[in-house]
Amino acid sequence: MSIKNIYSPSLDEEILTAFNNLAKCEGEEIGKKCNVVYLKGGAKKGYRRFIVNFLNKTYSVEVDNREVVDLISGKPPSKELVLVILRYLAYSTPGRTSESWVPFEKLPDSRKYLEMFRKVVVRPILRTFGSSPEKYELACKRIGGRREKLGGISYSFYLLPKVQLLTQLWKAGKEDYSHPAANVSFNYSVRYYLNARDLLLAAKLLVDALEAESKKL
Repeated sequence: MSIKNIYSPSLDEEILTAFNNLAKCEGEEIGKKCNVVYLKGGAKKGYRRFIVNFLNKTYSVEVDNREVVDLISGKPPSKELVLVILRYLAYSTPGRTSESWVPFEKLPDSRKYLEMFRKVVVRPILRTFGSSPEKYELACKRIGGRREKLGGISYSFYLLPKVQLLTQLWKAGKEDYSHPAANVSFNYSVRYYLNARDLLLAAKLLVDALEAESKKL
């Protein structure tokens, strides 16, 4: 399976479906449930808009115009990010809050995406930062990561207001000749906001952001 094959029937059609479903939802309810800002114009303005943070950037979701734009640049983000944001808004459900960390394979319906998750999320972290832990730390900080007192070099991120991700990197050991290792986990509550496929996409977007920052260092 390639990353392109996880969209059904296509990425553009999934985005359209998510927009259509979002348009049917109650904006104020979504704002409270997803911890995002909801704006609604009066009779003359007639717009519906959500303001959503993803990592260290802020996006405007224009419901009636069916578009998502970066609030600073005014440019649209990648289609993958658009889909993740829309599905977060349109399909979240209430659930028990818990901030314990769980690995991807422990999330519902994740098994069929596990190898893809390792391929596009875990292995790129090792490839890019396995021999450069200092660069890893700098890249994490530059996209809003918070250092955690856990195993390895650990950083947590708010991908979305209710969706957290934890990355951990263990550098190679010179004395015991061990290889570098990496781990990626999510906060338990993500199961109420995104499904396994969406979390795969969201995690890949974070890795893409880390790799982009590494090239600037």
